[in-house]
Amino acid sequence: MNKAMSECPVCQTEYVEGEQIACSNCGWDLTPEPPQLAENLTEIYLEKERAKLKWARKIWAETTDQGKSVKELEWKLADIEGQLSKVWGRFDLAAKERVHIQEQVSQLFAWLDEVSQDRNHFKEELERDRLFHETQSEHFENQIGLIFSKLEQSDTERSQVQTQLSRIWSHIEAPRPSPTTAPSDGDRVGAIEENRATNRADGTSVAKEAEIAALQAQISQLKAKLEQSDRERLELQSQIHSERRQVSTLQSQLEKARESLEKTNENLTHTHAESHTVELLIDALGDRSEAIQEFAYAILKRTRSPRARQALEQYKPYRLFRCVRTLKHDDAVRSVAIAPQGNILVSGSNDKTVKIWDLESGQPMRTLRGHLGSAIAVAISADGKTIASGSGDNTIKIWDLQSGELLTTLHGHNGWVNTVAFSPKGRTLASGAADKTIKLWNLDTQELLATFYGHSTAVRSVVISPQGNVLASGSNDNTIKIRNLLTGELIHTLTEHSGSVCSVAVNYDGSILASGSNDNTIKLWNLGTGKLLHTLSEHSGPVSSVTISSQHTLASGSDDGTIKIWHLESGRLIHTIPGVKTPGYGHEGYVLCTAINQDGNTIVSGSDDGTIKIWGVSAVE
Repeated sequence: MNKAMSECPVCQTEYVEGEQIACSNCGWDLTPEPPQLAENLTEIYLEKERAKLKWARKIWAETTDQGKSVKELEWKLADIEGQLSKVWGRFDLAAKERVHIQEQVSQLFAWLDEVSQDRNHFKEELERDRLFHETQSEHFENQIGLIFSKLEQSDTERSQVQTQLSRIWSHIEAPRPSPTTAPSDGDRVGAIEENRATNRADGTSVAKEAEIAALQAQISQLKAKLEQSDRERLELQSQIHSERRQVSTLQSQLEKARESLEKTNENLTHTHAESHTVELLIDALGDRSEAIQEFAYAILKRTRSPRARQALEQYKPYRLFRCVRTLKHDDAVRSVAIAPQGNILVSGSNDKTVKIWDLESGQPMRTLRGHLGSAIAVAISADGKTIASGSGDNTIKIWDLQSGELLTTLHGHNGWVNTVAFSPKGRTLASGAADKTIKLWNLDTQELLATFYGHSTAVRSVVISPQGNVLASGSNDNTIKIRNLLTGELIHTLTEHSGSVCSVAVNYDGSILASGSNDNTIKLWNLGTGKLLHTLSEHSGPVSSVTISSQHTLASGSDDGTIKIWHLESGRLIHTIPGVKTPGYGHEGYVLCTAINQDGNTIVSGSDDGTIKIWGVSAVE
């Protein structure tokens, strides 16, 4: 026989009639009145009882409200304590970053000193070259002056010789030539011979002949001297020509040196100005205004300066990340993958489609149809040519990324295919499924190579190390299993998670394994030894996805609606992208999947709200 149930008139707590004399929650008297007594109760007594009940309900309501207020205050106090803890952590981080910046500034000043010394050294060398060229130029000019003076002296001597010859001819010529015609040398010699003959005939004295002979010898000497003078003149002219060519060459070299000096000074000035501008932009990265930080970051990204590249590698821009684009499926987005080349995005959804997107523009390129169930997992091969998709229809489909052509369908699992992963060379595929197994496939022959058992419940995630020798898998049995992919040998079973292991990822040098779990934590492991390195506990809900960039950055997505970005090696939280409660941010549902490109500058997330969000620093036009 079923007993009658009633509610306490004060707090509405259910109780079984006749079994309780007082409410277990508020203490109100639940003893039933005898039927005969109830008939004789006066209206005044009933009014008092009603007033008493009203008063009790009021007191209970106030007590309940106070309890809620106290609870809310306790929550707020706990939240404030958490915020204070984060603030102190940020203070510590700021102090470390300040020391790091001071070290960078010291390095910059040292670099500027080296540049200044190189500039002074180069100026000294150019000044020495200039003085040397000027000295050489003066030397050549002096040489040319000497040559011209010698030419002038030679011309004077030549003029004197010609004058002497004229005098001699005028002295020895017997019959003078016509005044209108100057006698030639042959005429003069003939005249001398004629005078000799005449003198002999006339009995001229021997002394006269001797004088004539002496004059002839003097004439021969003068002729030889004139010939030598002509040769010297030609040699001097040739030397002048050569000296002038050398002077011209030196002047050209000097002009080039001057141009080089001016260009060097200009380059040094430009380099100094550019260096100053780069430093100002680097300083702006620490400005309080996020708009200024975004502008400085975008400009530095376009700068080719090594100093700018160094600063950007050390600077973490994630606090500037915004949702730069939102893409849509018709149902929950279960998996996303970015091509290694960084220009293509692939997504899988509960709408049974796989979509290919242009990551830069967000434009859809192709929609791949063929699965009969949800497209739960997608992966892209290392060469960016092939897509693998795992589905709730228990199959794996292999697609050509460029054409969207379906290449083959792999059958073998007896449950949903929750995860797929390519080997580094892209010709082997690993898959994990709800049938508790992991399978390896040869994509060239579509042959099943091996089946690994060991998990006691569904396999949620698999990953192959970049070196291609290790396979790690996470399961709903709360464990991670690490195998030698070449031999299939089980190396480690990691059991520190207290909830399902939803996602696993390996960094680019194959040293660290990251795992996300329903226990709200991320754990970082040494892949070789299986040793637990860090436990990250900042998420307030199950961690559905972890992904790693080549720049030691880890991104995680959670049911708490947030995306968190971590420094992989230290486990330090860098930034949190809030959920939808913060204006302009977040998904309206759980974050089911994430992907990060190799340089860490773009993060993609998918949600059960049917959207894909692309996160990054907005470009400055």
